[in-house]
Amino acid sequence: MTEFWRTPLAETVRNSQRLAHHSLPSSNVGNWLESYAETAPTSSNQGAANIAFQRWFHFKEAFSPKFVADTLGALPYKVNRCLDPFGGSGTTAVTCRMLGIASTVIEVNPFLADLIEAKLTPLPAAHFCATYDNLLSQLEASPNDALPIEGMPPTMAEPGVNGRFIFAADVYAMVRAIVRVSAALPPNEARLLKVLLGAVLVPNSNVTINGKGRRYRRSWETRRRSVSDLIASLDVAVDMAATDLALHSGLRRGRHIVQRGDARSALARVKQADVAIFSPPYPNSFDYTDVYNLELWMLGYLKSSQDNRVLRHQTLRSHVQMKWQSTQRITASDVLEATLDALRRARTDLWNPHIPEMIGFYFDDLVKIFAQLRRILAPGRHAVVAIGDSQYAGVHVDVASILVESVRQLGFRLTERSAIRSMRNSSQHGGGFELSEHCLVFERV
Repeated sequence: MTEFWRTPLAETVRNSQRLAHHSLPSSNVGNWLESYAETAPTSSNQGAANIAFQRWFHFKEAFSPKFVADTLGALPYKVNRCLDPFGGSGTTAVTCRMLGIASTVIEVNPFLADLIEAKLTPLPAAHFCATYDNLLSQLEASPNDALPIEGMPPTMAEPGVNGRFIFAADVYAMVRAIVRVSAALPPNEARLLKVLLGAVLVPNSNVTINGKGRRYRRSWETRRRSVSDLIASLDVAVDMAATDLALHSGLRRGRHIVQRGDARSALARVKQADVAIFSPPYPNSFDYTDVYNLELWMLGYLKSSQDNRVLRHQTLRSHVQMKWQSTQRITASDVLEATLDALRRARTDLWNPHIPEMIGFYFDDLVKIFAQLRRILAPGRHAVVAIGDSQYAGVHVDVASILVESVRQLGFRLTERSAIRSMRNSSQHGGGFELSEHCLVFERV
């Protein structure tokens, strides 16, 4: 499996056509993958902007469909079921669906779980468009739609705080009205419409989103988004989804399971898989509930501040936005212990004093994931992980080396380790390309 992700796209397409289940037209997966932009890093979703289903929602944290297809094509055995404990935008599940391979994915973020389900669920495109047009023709915001939700950030809607707000008052009310009315639709159609509405929230707001959260657009005060802008962009999203649904209408939903919840506990409900392909959150202090804050609140997934706290506690301990409860350390790694010692010595220089503890908790969580994978994967089966390093106060967190040491005790032998790409450091460390993103291939022994 040496550096299988570097396979030329044309070869990936050919391999995938051979890999595809015999009952599927081989042109399906070939035409789908050929829309991938080969110059993009295979470990990111940047090249999938024009790929059916993947283009429904901009999700830069995901690895690419090409990475999944190359992984499945390089394994020395036939895969009947693939597992992804960190489902994200559903890249693993959607690629498996295109290939006719069963999959199980786990996702803690309820909006992203709905996004995955929507991509996997066949719908008659013409009927969905007619339902959408009928909804718009009868849509009218009510006074209650303009009301804030308890616990919602006060800047979410105009007037906001000190004149700063994310959505104009009429746009906010219309989004909430669409969510309210769409709840009466059949479940599959309601889910898809909510997902597509989520995809146009940021473009119709006053902010942009990056890994560290929100930032107000330049000159946002004079470039207000209107209800007309919102509906126009939603029209485009619906048409795009309908095109994809119609083009791939021959695909069945297949044997795909979406588990919702914390992967550390949800894996207990997974019986078996032939391979695990996943990219967990990196220990980079990003709180991904913050990254998807707009979708979670505006679409009704969070209904109180308590909901927000519960969801944050269910995420991997890769950030310091929560005060994590101390637990007994279970990771055995000399590299980790040396790293934690260095971080503790540098504690006064860290932007948050709890970073050393967070790093320790993070690897404990990954060990819990691999402890479940030991049960799920039979000997000779593989876990393929895309994962990135971090750095704090000049201390390099060699995530790959620590993970390799940590899971050896669980019976996972490293068969391949290679850097996929270089990643930028944080701005506090100059923003240069000093960190590596790795592909690690483990064999269950």
